[in-house]
Formats: sequence, structure tokens, C-alpha cells
Amino acid sequence: MVRIKDIAREAGVSPTTVSNVIHGNTKKVSKANIDKIQRILEKNQYIPSMSALMLAENRSRLIGVLIGEREGKRRSIASDPFTSVILNSLELEIYRQNYYMLFHLANSQEESWKLAATWKVEGLITLGLSSEENLELSEKCQIPLVSIDNYYGEKKVANIGLQDFEGGYAMGRFLAEEGHKDILFLADNDVGVDHERWLGVQRAVGEYGAKGALAGRKIMPENRELRKAWLEDNLEELKSRDVLFFASDFYALEAIHFLQDKGIEIPGDVSVAGFDDSPYAEICRPEITTVRQNIMKKGQEAVKRLTSLIQGEEFKGQERLPVEVVIRDSVKRKRL
Repeated sequence: MVRIKDIAREAGVSPTTVSNVIHGNTKKVSKANIDKIQRILEKNQYIPSMSALMLAENRSRLIGVLIGEREGKRRSIASDPFTSVILNSLELEIYRQNYYMLFHLANSQEESWKLAATWKVEGLITLGLSSEENLELSEKCQIPLVSIDNYYGEKKVANIGLQDFEGGYAMGRFLAEEGHKDILFLADNDVGVDHERWLGVQRAVGEYGAKGALAGRKIMPENRELRKAWLEDNLEELKSRDVLFFASDFYALEAIHFLQDKGIEIPGDVSVAGFDDSPYAEICRPEITTVRQNIMKKGQEAVKRLTSLIQGEEFKGQERLPVEVVIRDSVKRKRL
């Protein structure tokens, strides 16, 4: 492996000069020497030691990414394409910003705090933690934190989310205008993003639904095995509805497979809609009508917001990214 003193010998400069160029301390280095050293570094495919960089800069350049794990949900997190896409987006943008990602599934607040302290991360990005958990974590760690998909009211916590109400509203309007009268919204909780999506559906059906149109809601278990049993127990009600609108494509896909195994045709017997437009939405049969969000952009914006806070920029408010309905084959088009 090539060493700094080897680069210095080839460039005809001191090892200190090479080190300064590697670490960006180039105020006292001529442009000619900077260009020459960088060419030699590239030619030799020199990779600086992370520990040396940390020592030289007195910083870790680590960004912690925490995903809240609740009992029985680990398998869902691992297999949910939304999570895999956003993790990929975070890792790519973190690397592009010259940081490194430390990923962890957090079982508790204490575990999250220990991770931040032990590894001396410069900032945190969280997903799947409640607003209260993020507020507590931010106060305890005293480092920049950006959450994904939370609601804080007037509290100054950086967050990258969606126009969740508008997404629920847009899907509710589409379903109502297609003539569907009995719409059931299904989620695994009634807080934050899922609550906003439900409010949007409810408002749209009230405004655009035909006489007698109803929007109902059911809360399903988070645990996958318990959710399978719940689907079995509620089969008769599920197949009696016009449309089942799930708070995520993951749940919509799961339900489509369950219903098809029972001999129920989608959308012939019951329509199904989702939220996210994850990769599974297009490879499912039938393809899922859903609310599209730009998952990659959400991850990128979270990293950009965090690095700006690390660099000392002021809080800029909470960002809500736009959404749109994507019409595919899982919802019966009654007006056609």
C-alpha cells in the first residue's frame, strides 16, 4: 500500500505538504503543487486512513442512521422495499457529502443514545421513531438530528416528510370520483403520517363521494404473524368493501396475496390501493394503484438538511415533499 512519504518523494515535496492536501489544509500550498499531488494520489489510487482523518480533523465524519424497531417488526423492516430504497438513498448521499454511515436498528432510547455517544457521530437521521422519542434523543445527545416522517407542531425539530394529508385526500378523491362508496383505510397506528393520511381520505370522501359514501378505518397489528391472524379474523368484512386503501404498499401487497389465496379476485371482487409507490407496486399482479412519493429524494434531502446543521446553519423548518396518485390495475375503474 502506497504511503504518504512515497507520494511526497514522487511529488518532490514534504510529507507534511501531502498530508495538508489530503486533509484540505491547502492555504499555504501552491496550486501547482496541489494539482501535482492530487494527480499522483489518483494515479496510485491512494485511500486515506479513516482513523488518520479522524485524528487530523478531530471529528468522526460519521452520521448515525437509526431505525426504530418494535417487537416483532424486524422482519418487516428488513423486507419492506421502502426501507431498503431510503437506506440506499441515505448511504449514497452521505458518501457524496464526504461522511460515512453507521446504521443501527434501535430497540430503545438508551440504545440509540449509547450508539451516538460511543461512536461520536456528528449527527443522527432517524426513521420509525415517534416524535416524542426524537425530541428526547435530540435533547440528550445534543447533536444535530433530522427525522424522517414525523410531526412536531411548533417545535423546532428538523424533519423531512410528505404531504401526507394531501396524499390521502388525492387517493380518497380518486376513489370517490370513480364511484366507490365503501372505502376502508387500513394502517398499523393512528398517529403521525398515517393519521394525516386517514384525515385526507375522510375529507375527500365527504366532499366528492356519492350519497351514502363512507370512509372507514381499521388498525392492524404491527407484528406480521399477528397481522396474518387479523386478516383471517376480518376476512368477511374485508371482502365486503369496495376498496381497501392501505397506508403502505407493503401492507397492500401482503393483503393482495392473502385475498388471492382465498380465491378473491383483485380488483374484480374488491379493489386495493397503497401508498409509497415502492418497487413492489409495479411487480405485483395486479400492479398496485398507489400514492407516489419520491423515496430517493426524501433520503437525499434528509442528509442535506443534516449536513447543513452540522456546518452550523440555522433551523429551516420542516419540509413536506409532494405526492401524486398513480393509477394502475388494482382498483376497479367504475366509470370506464
